[in-house]
Amino acid sequence: MADIQQESQATALGDPSDDWRGPDDPDCPYNWPMWKRIYMTSIPALLCVNVSFASSVYTSGAADVSRQFNVSHTESLLGLSLFLWALGLGAVVAAPVSEYYGRRIVYLTTVPVFGLFILGSGLAQNFATLAVCRTLAGFFGSAVVSVGGGTNADLWPPALAGFVYPFYFVSPFLGPAFGPVIGGFLSEAKGFRWLEWVILFMVAFNYLYSLPQYETYKKTILQKRARSERRSNAPPSSRSPKVALPSSAVVQRIVLKPFKMLFAESIVLFMTIYMAFNFAVFYSFFAAFPYIFGGPNYNFTAGEQGLTFISIALGCFIGFIAVVYIDRRTYPALEAKYGVGAVPPEYRLYGAMVGCALNPASLFWFGWAANAGSYWPSPVVAAVPFAVGNIMVYSSGALYIMNSYGSLHGASALSANSLLRYAGGGAFPLFTVQMFSSLGIGWASSLLGFVSVALVPVPWVLYKYGHRIRAHSQYITIKEPVSGGQNSLRETASEGEEMGIR
Repeated sequence: MADIQQESQATALGDPSDDWRGPDDPDCPYNWPMWKRIYMTSIPALLCVNVSFASSVYTSGAADVSRQFNVSHTESLLGLSLFLWALGLGAVVAAPVSEYYGRRIVYLTTVPVFGLFILGSGLAQNFATLAVCRTLAGFFGSAVVSVGGGTNADLWPPALAGFVYPFYFVSPFLGPAFGPVIGGFLSEAKGFRWLEWVILFMVAFNYLYSLPQYETYKKTILQKRARSERRSNAPPSSRSPKVALPSSAVVQRIVLKPFKMLFAESIVLFMTIYMAFNFAVFYSFFAAFPYIFGGPNYNFTAGEQGLTFISIALGCFIGFIAVVYIDRRTYPALEAKYGVGAVPPEYRLYGAMVGCALNPASLFWFGWAANAGSYWPSPVVAAVPFAVGNIMVYSSGALYIMNSYGSLHGASALSANSLLRYAGGGAFPLFTVQMFSSLGIGWASSLLGFVSVALVPVPWVLYKYGHRIRAHSQYITIKEPVSGGQNSLRETASEGEEMGIR
């Protein structure tokens, strides 16, 4: 605890005891006009669609990459895997940095660099250059994936989180789902380079859209206000702004914080393992669908193979609606029972508890329908329940993590989650084809289904024992009712801890 307090003192640029000036403070994002909060929510959602689209659309041109640069099909898929691995690695840096300098600066500095490396990917004259540019593009694109959850936590109180967050949480799945749909026909007509140009056009539009954005992170807003007030009260000769840089010890803690949360926080570890496996299977479809639907049973063209991913997009949309519906049916009643802001985070797991059975059922159905060479609608439709369950588990799990750790540490918790998710997402496509060809489509898909069955208890166990686990966390601030009414709450952590990076 002493180390945490020292770190808080080292990182705070303003008065660590500063706070909002009452519940109606106009600087608090909760009190911003609705249009302003909707605009700020849309920025990470659009950018995340852009980055995740960039990951999957590449697979539509993998065959063209293989021909042009004389590499094997598995080697050509490194452009996808390296991109995803860099997304996970970059998230480990971007999210904690956003908890030191704020969200806005992270978005505005990383997105144009992401665009430059996408440009380099499109201009690459050899496979090594393409692989390096895709890797660096993934690293700088990771910021919007990992920081967006924190931005939404800054903007929306818990009562609205279950309604608003899914708009952002569905974006890492909608982007990849539409990648092959668009890229299949485009790669047939223009080749893989035009896939990169489409990504670049999207980057340009989204960056211009995001330029007027505002800072949302509480600590950064308060520090900026404190500096502004000190300058206005100081003599003219001493009003030059001073920027405090973090010490090397603090930098180490910034980088290591997500790793520490991943392995020291049981909630983060177990929910992340479950979400990471589902995410990895999701990305394995980008190798499995071309293998299955382009094979002798179906003989689809590249464009037709891309259209099969519409089922994934449809499932994502249904899952999004289901999560919002469950939240609106349950959360208002829970707030009436526990009080505003005092609902235990475990109630966010309802969506995951409902959707967890869909994943293994879909995998068994998909594998054996495709193995038997059933009429193509059967395996295509079989992918819909998987996408529904995936969205429900991911959205509920991410909401649970954000509600447990709050906006101060939730971004780091989700970046740890992103690290493992994208590590699996990058690895699975590299051995998916070999696994399906060796075991057969039915048994390969069933193997994934059996693992999914083993992970089904995770949200149920956390629902039952989550409160006990949270009680032993050094990062979670547990709210407890105190005398003075249902809505009067006491924070177990000190203000100095709350304002610092732990």
